[in-house]
Amino acid sequence: MQCFKLIYEKDFDGLIEELEEMREYFKSRHIEIGIAESMEDKTHFINIYFPDKKIEEKALNIFHHHIGNILYKALIEEFDEKCMIDFITEAYFFLNEDELRDVRIKSLNILNNDKLPINDNNIFYINRKNELIDKIIECIADKNEINIKGFLTFRIKPLRDEIEKIIDKIVEEYLIEKEYNEFIKLLKYFVEIQDSRIELVNIIIKEDGNYSVLDGEGNNIMDEFAKDFINNQMASAINVEDILISGLIAYCPEKIVIHGSKNSRNNEIINTIKNVFLNRVSFCENCKMCFASISKRGVKR
Repeated sequence: MQCFKLIYEKDFDGLIEELEEMREYFKSRHIEIGIAESMEDKTHFINIYFPDKKIEEKALNIFHHHIGNILYKALIEEFDEKCMIDFITEAYFFLNEDELRDVRIKSLNILNNDKLPINDNNIFYINRKNELIDKIIECIADKNEINIKGFLTFRIKPLRDEIEKIIDKIVEEYLIEKEYNEFIKLLKYFVEIQDSRIELVNIIIKEDGNYSVLDGEGNNIMDEFAKDFINNQMASAINVEDILISGLIAYCPEKIVIHGSKNSRNNEIINTIKNVFLNRVSFCENCKMCFASISKRGVKR
C-alpha cells in the first residue's frame, strides 16, 4: 500500500472538491483510493492511500496532476492575499483605483477558470497555467508528503514570476479593450449628434470575405464611402474595413443590414458596427441579395 500525505493549516478553496474529483476519477478507472483526514491543533493531515503496492506510471502522473492543481489553486489564493494588489499597483501605477480592481478581478477569473473559451489570448493563458502546474508537479513528483504552507513559503518566488507574466498579458488585453471601448464611445457620440444622410445601407460579405455596399435602391456606394477617406489617407494605409466604418459614420444610415455575416474574415468589424449602431443593425442570410452576392465580385480587401 502506498500513502501520500497532504498537510495544511488554513482552508483553501476547492481543496476537498479536488480530492473528491480525484477519487471519482480513479474509481471510474477501477482504482479505489482511500482518503483519511485528521487534525492536530489547527493543522490538517490528509492521508491518501493507494491499495496497490506499485501504482502504474499513468495513474501516478494523474495523481500528481491532481495534487499539482490543488497546490496551484492554493498558490493563486496565497498570491492574491499577499502579492496581487502590490504587484499591479507598482507595475501599473497609472491605473486608477477602479481599474486596479477590474484588473484584479479579471486576473482571478482567468487564473482560476479551468474552462476558458478558446481564442488567441486564452490559449496563451492556458499554456502558461499548464506550464506553471508542470513546474509544481516537478517539485512534488518524488515526494510522499507535502506541507502546503512550507511549499508556498519556499517555492512562491519562482512561481510568482510565472503568475506575473500571466497578469502582464491580462493588463495588456485590458488596456486594449479599454482603448477600444473609448473608441466605440466616441463613434457612438458622432452617430448620435448628426442627421442621417441615407435611409438604408446593405453590407454584403462575399464567400471570399470581400465586401459590397449598396443603398436601398441597389446602387454600389462604396466609392462614395471611399472618396473622403482616401483624400485624407496615404494610399498604402488604405484598409477596406476603415473605409467601411468611416463611410457608415459619415452617412449615419437609419438602418444597416448585414448579409452573409458567416463569411466574415474579420469579426471585429461586425462587432464594431453592432456596438456603434446598436438597434439600427440587423442580419440577413436568406434573401435574394444574399444569394445573388455569391456570384458577384465584391470590393477587394
